[in-house]
Amino acid sequence: MRSLFAFSSSRIGRWVVLVGWLAVLGAVLATTPKLADVRQNEATQFLPSSAESTRAAELAADRFASDSTPAIVVFHRDGGLTDADRAAAEDFAAWASSDQAPDLVSSVVSPSMVPQDAGLVSPDGSTLTVIVGITGNPADESFTNAVEALRDRTSQIDSADLTVLTGGPAGLIVDFVSVFSQIDSFLLIVTVVLVLVLLILIYRSPVVALVPLFAVGIVFQMSDGVAAWIADVFGLSVNGQATGIMTVVLFGAGTDYTLFVSARFKEELTRVEDKEEAMRRTMAGVGGAVASAGGTILLAAAILLLAELRSYQSLGPVIAIAVALMMLAALTLIPAILTILGRWSYWPFRPRYRPDEPQASEGVVYGHIASFVLARPATVLVATVVLLTALIGGMLMWQPTYDRLESLPSDTESVKAFELLREGFPAGEVAPVEVYVQLPDGEQVTSPQGLETVGRVTEAFGNRDVVADVTSPAYPFGLQGPSAQQLAQQSDGGGGPPPGANSGSISEDGRVARIEVVLGQNPYTSSALDTIPDLRSVADNVANEVGLQPDDILVGGGPAEAYDTREANNRDTLVILPLVLLAIAIVLGLLLRSVVAPIYLAATIVFTYFSTLGLSVLVFNALGQDGVSSSVPFFLFVFLNALGVDYNIYLMSRIREESRHRELRDATSHALASTGGVITSAGLILAGTFSALMTLPLQDLFQLGFAVAAGVVIDTFITRTLIVPSIVALLGRWNWWPANPQPERRRRNDPGTAD
Repeated sequence: MRSLFAFSSSRIGRWVVLVGWLAVLGAVLATTPKLADVRQNEATQFLPSSAESTRAAELAADRFASDSTPAIVVFHRDGGLTDADRAAAEDFAAWASSDQAPDLVSSVVSPSMVPQDAGLVSPDGSTLTVIVGITGNPADESFTNAVEALRDRTSQIDSADLTVLTGGPAGLIVDFVSVFSQIDSFLLIVTVVLVLVLLILIYRSPVVALVPLFAVGIVFQMSDGVAAWIADVFGLSVNGQATGIMTVVLFGAGTDYTLFVSARFKEELTRVEDKEEAMRRTMAGVGGAVASAGGTILLAAAILLLAELRSYQSLGPVIAIAVALMMLAALTLIPAILTILGRWSYWPFRPRYRPDEPQASEGVVYGHIASFVLARPATVLVATVVLLTALIGGMLMWQPTYDRLESLPSDTESVKAFELLREGFPAGEVAPVEVYVQLPDGEQVTSPQGLETVGRVTEAFGNRDVVADVTSPAYPFGLQGPSAQQLAQQSDGGGGPPPGANSGSISEDGRVARIEVVLGQNPYTSSALDTIPDLRSVADNVANEVGLQPDDILVGGGPAEAYDTREANNRDTLVILPLVLLAIAIVLGLLLRSVVAPIYLAATIVFTYFSTLGLSVLVFNALGQDGVSSSVPFFLFVFLNALGVDYNIYLMSRIREESRHRELRDATSHALASTGGVITSAGLILAGTFSALMTLPLQDLFQLGFAVAAGVVIDTFITRTLIVPSIVALLGRWNWWPANPQPERRRRNDPGTAD
């Protein structure tokens, strides 16, 4: 490691390092795709492959060959639709069925096309829907253009009293794609500007402020290309959320590492005249801390591979690639750049060589804070613990949300369309549970035996109190309407369902039936999700009654996907988070060569986490947000700890370093005074980079950005500045047990004396 540092700062080596990084960047840009081109945002892509809703989605994709995604066009008028409104809806349906409509439109269903409106008109007559099936890959631009064409047409119908909106799954997908397509460039611009402003304010130098942005920019482009190549070649599922998180993690961690190096380099330049020697001393002092800090994030990223949720799994490699490259850059590229610039790095306030003067690193403000904390450590510890405990009380208002609509802005067209549907139709009809019934070989759904089997399954679900209605090929208009066989007899005396009555509910080969189970409440509430196990028990029982295997009836759809997500998330929280904490404690133990210090440092990490979560819940409730995104607590723990441990490492390694020359209290005071400004600056920048997520129009990322930023501020100004030094002072020499480092002066004078 020392030879690497020496080479990166040497007269020739620093130029070799700089040119080498630029050459590798050019090769990556020339040979790899962009991460934005290989992203996936379908919910089932990130559930465990063993989840029943995943298997149901795979069965649907395999057997229902039309593969169309419905766009639901909503017509709404307060007080009830007029005859003219209904005529306008039918005119729109006629246009969508004509050659003037987008080529991807595969089917159109309006109220006039089915008997008794078939549930397309709300009970109060205020809302009706026209269902337009759109084929193709939702990720393709042609799919987006098709939905936008529908919206252009409906905008010509929309008026002050008649609201016409295009939503449904197709509209929702297009809106999500639109939001995610803006994330990369917008987030990158906001983050760069924010970091640059903070760095200039901190260093009062435009030169050193540009160093981390230059280095992070190189690493960002390389990480994007390498991660995209892995996703493309090995089938790694990556969504827009992962790329957004990678951006802020990279800028936050990269700026932190640069601050650690540049602050120590500036300090060494006042002690050493030769800039190469100053950099060698700098890296000898902070190189281990940077490597350990990066190592903890790499360990956390590796542990994410053990998660059941593939959205967590996919984030692990993306973060690992970015942080590994950033750590390597912090140990080679950044020292090379700073050594090339030398004292000009800090222009116009260049550090001068003054070996005989007191070191400027003794920060006045943090020197006073250190004196205050170490004079009354017990009082400071109790006061801060009481404060953070009060914040934990916010957890009493904790309410998770699993509704994807909650993530999008309320003024998004698909969200407004869904809200109109929720007002006009039964709550569960907007997102029904989808049950897939696979009949034995040789048996068709439309046969008398097939309809009887599907009918018995339909009735079994309809008997549950939580179910408002059920539709299927056997009961195309719900259990309260006529059965398919009755309709067939009324129409032509045949034995099968009438044409169009089961459109989209029977697979191409005729062996799989899709049953839609409408719940009697909002299907994404916790109580609604709790009904999924009961519905799956119904499926198992009725499968046995009708002579099918349990796997022949699968319960899927949006609510089931949300339930499976919740269960996998709960499992990952209980398994992954303790492993991350254990990994961090092990790294701290190896770095500090202590058993005691990692224990209380891990405890402060957990304490900071819960206080941050409590504060976040209070703020989200105050902002009128309905709940906390289910992924926020998981990501908060991972990032707050994996990134916040940088400050633990930086402070504690400096305390241990100073303990070689000073008594512990004096060493703690000197370390806090020396590192306090750097930790504060790094914390503000890390909080700032994550707060950039709050500018995005996605509630999930807004909440994550606020929570991590708030946690970093608490960790920086309370945990690391007040709590940790007070614990160090109270424990004294027990901090380093079983080791017992003593000041060199005492070891020489009295080697047998305890510290």
